Amino acid sequence: MNLHALRIFTNVAKLGGITAAANSMLLSQPAVTIQIRKLENEIGAKLIEGKGRGIQLTPEGKFLYEQGMRLFYLEAQIDEKLGKFLAKEDKIHIASSYIPINYILPPIIAKYKLAHPQIEFFVSLGNVQSVEEQVLNYEVDFGFVVQSKIGHEDLQFEKVLDIPFWFIVHPSHPLANQTVSLHELSNEDFIYRERGSSTLDLLESIFYTFNAPLPKLGLQMQGLHESIKVVEAGYGMTLAPSSSVAESIINGKLAQVYVEQAAIQQSLFICSRKTDLMEQPFLQYLKTHLNALN
Repeated sequence: MNLHALRIFTNVAKLGGITAAANSMLLSQPAVTIQIRKLENEIGAKLIEGKGRGIQLTPEGKFLYEQGMRLFYLEAQIDEKLGKFLAKEDKIHIASSYIPINYILPPIIAKYKLAHPQIEFFVSLGNVQSVEEQVLNYEVDFGFVVQSKIGHEDLQFEKVLDIPFWFIVHPSHPLANQTVSLHELSNEDFIYRERGSSTLDLLESIFYTFNAPLPKLGLQMQGLHESIKVVEAGYGMTLAPSSSVAESIINGKLAQVYVEQAAIQQSLFICSRKTDLMEQPFLQYLKTHLNALN
């Protein structure tokens, strides 16, 4: 495949038009059009359709754009890593979902940084889907996600920690510190997380597994911290990782509700590309630290 033509096509798709891409690459519009036509002839599929004053990608165009962006992200990462290697520098780019970045990673990163002050860390927050995309697109070195069902053909997920999840209420709630069945929880006002949250997926899977009706929707909150604060203020019940509420339970701000059926947990996974052969020393350090915790 002609990589020059592919680069031009990805710029057209990214910028949403031939004129914008031509200006950004210092090319004429006819030159850009010719390269795209050559690329379409080479692969035997139409990539772009006209839409008003702009363009619209065909399904084949969308697929090639995603693959092309991954390729050029990788190219940029190779340049960056080679430069760092030659300059004897080291940077670690991490993408993480909410729970790892707030409750698990900070002390581990801090200790590693103290032992290796020359290493620079760049950590970004996102949902599970965005973490996977950043890893796939070579925007980060690896990612951390917490969820119960994992799978992607181009990614590998290594489980490194099981995280207990607890039902929590205000200490004045009638079910505080009580042991109940899931069916009893179905009658309670519940603070739900937003759609797409792995905690919401876990909640639904628990009740479906034991054939119990889902709890009543009291509120829907975007964010774990926000959900916990609502319960601390005295309203409803929610499901949260133990690491996020243990201190508040000790301090008497929250109370746990125990469930008869089973222990509830999700797993922390390291998300990396299947094509990556060498393991980062930081990941080795992290796994050793977490094994000690287990």
